[in-house]
Amino acid sequence: MSQNRLASKNRVRGLFGKEKFVYEVEGDCYRCPAQERLDFRFETQEGDQKFRYYWTKACPGCALKPQCTTDPRFHRIKRWEHEGVLECIEQRVKVNSVILKLRKQLVEHPFGTLKFWNDQRHFLMKGLEKVKAEFSLSTLAYDIKRALNILGVKGLIAALN
Repeated sequence: MSQNRLASKNRVRGLFGKEKFVYEVEGDCYRCPAQERLDFRFETQEGDQKFRYYWTKACPGCALKPQCTTDPRFHRIKRWEHEGVLECIEQRVKVNSVILKLRKQLVEHPFGTLKFWNDQRHFLMKGLEKVKAEFSLSTLAYDIKRALNILGVKGLIAALN
């Protein structure tokens, strides 16, 4: 899991972090390390984002409470409405870690080269269609430069005929 998603006051205090709690899609609940069920309680809107809150009332008598929370009543978990998407991506990264390492070798270099050659740290245009066109022109220029470096002018002309 990404470190930003797991940053919490509890982890800083040495208590269980959110990664110790397993989300169950079918019950829309979490399971704590003591296997207690944290049920959905309410939903809030913070700016343009929705969050759902979960907790259980089993905390006061739990043997793991000193490792879990300092709250005398419960351990509360906050879940972003799109957190399931992030969890799916994390799972894909774990399963395909070799492919992602290869992708870094193959894809990240051209992007870095594009940015360096063209001093293109950001797009000049606004709007998805215009940005797509700008990026397409940049990649076309990159491809032509690479073809010239690999084949030379005569080789590129011969390849086009």
